[in-house]
Amino acid sequence: MSMVLIWVGLRRLVERQMAKRKRTSLEYLILGTLCCVLAAAFKYPNRAFLTRARPDLKKKTIRGLPLIGNLHEFVIYHEDQLEMLHHMFQIYGDVVSLTIPVFGRGIVINTPELMEYVLKTNFDNYVKGEIFRQQLTDILGRGIFVSDGDEWRFHRKTASNIFTTKFYRSLVRGAFRASADDLCTVIDTHIACDQPIDLQGHFLKLTLDAFGKLTFGIDFGALAQPGIKNEFGDAFDFLTAAADSRISNPFWPITDRLIPGRWKKHWGCIHTLHRYAAQAVSARRAETPAEKEARQRDLLDHFISYTNDDGSILTDLELKDVFVNFLVAGRDTTAQGLTWQFYSLMANPRVMRNLVQEIDHVLKGSTENMTYEVLQNGMPYAKAVFHETLRLHPPVPKNIKQAVADDVLPDGTRVYAGDFIGYSNWCMGRNKTVWGEDAEQFVPERWLVPDPENRASFGKFKPESQYKFVSFNAGPRLCLGQQFAILEALVTTCALLQRYHFRLTPNHPVPQVKGSVTLPMKKPLMAIVSRRTDGPVPASIPLSKTTEGPLESQFARES
Repeated sequence: MSMVLIWVGLRRLVERQMAKRKRTSLEYLILGTLCCVLAAAFKYPNRAFLTRARPDLKKKTIRGLPLIGNLHEFVIYHEDQLEMLHHMFQIYGDVVSLTIPVFGRGIVINTPELMEYVLKTNFDNYVKGEIFRQQLTDILGRGIFVSDGDEWRFHRKTASNIFTTKFYRSLVRGAFRASADDLCTVIDTHIACDQPIDLQGHFLKLTLDAFGKLTFGIDFGALAQPGIKNEFGDAFDFLTAAADSRISNPFWPITDRLIPGRWKKHWGCIHTLHRYAAQAVSARRAETPAEKEARQRDLLDHFISYTNDDGSILTDLELKDVFVNFLVAGRDTTAQGLTWQFYSLMANPRVMRNLVQEIDHVLKGSTENMTYEVLQNGMPYAKAVFHETLRLHPPVPKNIKQAVADDVLPDGTRVYAGDFIGYSNWCMGRNKTVWGEDAEQFVPERWLVPDPENRASFGKFKPESQYKFVSFNAGPRLCLGQQFAILEALVTTCALLQRYHFRLTPNHPVPQVKGSVTLPMKKPLMAIVSRRTDGPVPASIPLSKTTEGPLESQFARES
């Protein structure tokens, strides 16, 4: 009715004006457009244009603006979207609804039960979707991160061939230990020059070198050239940040072209990634049988030797997508996990002392004692520290799915085909109804239970449900490289803490998250590193299990 009254009023106004003088076509066009906008604003007073009214979600809906819905909030908080979501959950509960133009309605969930339903129980109904693919196809192609159905199953099945126990044992004995030694050489240089070191930058170089060699046979040489700009890594960082900005920006095809220099740089970075991928593929295709026999079979081998049902092999473009997608998983996630872990350790000296004590007690000062079996079963506190780090700082902090068909979630929330289901494991890790009142504190002991068979240890590591701890995804899409990441982090941590003391530089700011698909720190993690002069803890001395009350960072205590 209100729309009819507006239209009648505007029509009378137009008729009166027409009686006075003749209007131009442009004026009529402007007036007609204004009428349409006003009418649409009355139809969509608090939600995005063309979205469905949802009175059933009234208590869960974040009220938006006419036509644009909640887009303005994502623009305002584009550098702090995780905190924004966390705040929304605290106000509206564990199911939140919002709308964004073009994308439509999103329902964001924050409980293990709903996670399990979406990621496992009704897995086939919640896919990456076409909009997600359109956002990232120029970066990730048709790789495992953006594919669904048979295409995704092909990538996963082929890649699973490499991640075996035999493979992991060889990594712990060789490649992971060698990469950690390379990093120690770099750290020694900084110590000799009395310089602080950027741990985040060097962890990214370490994981790029290791994953490049182990899966694609590429020697990036990032650690060996500390003073040289890393072309591949810089291109990678720019593109992951660009991918994140698109997820909440429905107008990215326009804005990416309007920002001076952005579109050119974007495609320049893509060409950099493609060039490295092409080099890896062409070098592998040119190998002789003797050269293949002389090295260990890797991930690229499995894909390059794959034969389709019709007898064809993967094209170079398809292999490029494999290269880029798996490097996203292999480089950023472990490096950022190590970065946040070392920050958490330096900010919580008690936890650092306990971890060093366990490392000394178990390894007795020798890297030869660092085996696959020891890391898996003999270092519960080290595993607890890394898992607690990933609980609070998951390398992929948020994700979305799109509903294929209408559905009803276990809590009664109705989902319509085309709706987006969002979730943030960063927010889940801070959910007090899931993790307890100390959910926002760094408490590795939450992962430990008493171990009656080894009273000298800190306890026994107890994993949580993958739907509660979603840092490695869950359900059929559970991360294939989960053990790869954990073992690489444990080997690196043990090697560094056996040799060095780490402390934050004076007045180091509390780290902030940089906008990205993954979870990098916005600024470098600067640490002062010195060689350890104390020896390992003798095996006869039992480990201390004392705590110092609630665990807070040194910055929280100082403030």
